[in-house]
Amino acid sequence: MMHLRKTVVVTGGTGALGQHVVGAYLDAGWQVWINYRQEERFQRLLQRVDSRAPLRGLPADLTDEGQVDRFFERIHEETGLFDVLVHLAGGFWMGGTIADTPLDRWEAMMRLNLLTTFLCTRKAFSLMKQRPGGKIFTVASRTALDLPAGMGAYSISKAGVIALTRTLAEEGKPYHICANTILPGVIDTPANREAMPDADVTRWVPPQEIARLLVQLSHSGIQNMSGTAIKMYGKL
Repeated sequence: MMHLRKTVVVTGGTGALGQHVVGAYLDAGWQVWINYRQEERFQRLLQRVDSRAPLRGLPADLTDEGQVDRFFERIHEETGLFDVLVHLAGGFWMGGTIADTPLDRWEAMMRLNLLTTFLCTRKAFSLMKQRPGGKIFTVASRTALDLPAGMGAYSISKAGVIALTRTLAEEGKPYHICANTILPGVIDTPANREAMPDADVTRWVPPQEIARLLVQLSHSGIQNMSGTAIKMYGKL
């Protein structure tokens, strides 16, 4: 099916960062599809945007291979070949040392961060090859490069996201598919403000800036940027 609007799939679109990213793409005139786990969170997001906005949501657990495949296939059936995937879905656990990390916590970080990235980018890539062309953006973390002590499970899962994205960039060259990852520092979200009430939030990364950058990089005029880890550390 042909579509006039540019189409972006935003995973994790109901989250703190995701809501800003969804809003930025809608403001730029894109059609936006998101997944959700809880219907009420999707309904709250709909209330935040113009009721006429081209925003669609489908229930999907991104740790489940079958649900991921059906999610993207449904979008493909209804919209046609989408232009961009922005994979924001993931999870955070502050953790402890590797020696003190329970197996279930380790597996949770790998599942929420690396497995979801693998399943979503794999399916998106296979569909984009049909055009060919497209852009994939993932989100890692500054800690994926710094690898600080005491955050091993989270940091290593995000380091895997960087490695996966770079591999996609190499494999995408014959198909004109670009893949890049954003590495934010601390993002200014309600959850982070609650967790760090004494922090200087002016030094954090505003989610609006990440959203604006993603929209800018999604522009059709930018075709040769791929395999890049974009550092957005704020002022820390």
